[in-house]
Amino acid sequence: MKRLLMISMMILVVGLLSACTSSIQTIGADTYYVQIQDEGDSYEEQGNVRYEYKLEGYDENGDSLLLSFTANHSLKKNAYLKIFYKKDEVVTYEEVEKTDIPEKALEQLEVGEE
Repeated sequence: MKRLLMISMMILVVGLLSACTSSIQTIGADTYYVQIQDEGDSYEEQGNVRYEYKLEGYDENGDSLLLSFTANHSLKKNAYLKIFYKKDEVVTYEEVEKTDIPEKALEQLEVGEE
């Protein structure tokens, strides 16, 4: 019983640390929004295929920045991403719904679609 309790506690601690690490990455980061237009440029790194994306991102004021980031899989075409950018690099990203994008950023993304 003690062993099961210890294993459960260890799993809980690892889970909490994992959640905190991803939250810490976004503290102080600037937020930009992009729309995936293609499959990205694939390349092999240490036996794994990675996909590189270079996209124009827009912040909540509609200001743009060229963002470069990689993914371990091809991202869904036309998906919207919220990019967290800190210290001149993308630290993480998450897929968002079109309705979650600030109006000025969305206007710029839609201009780019035309």
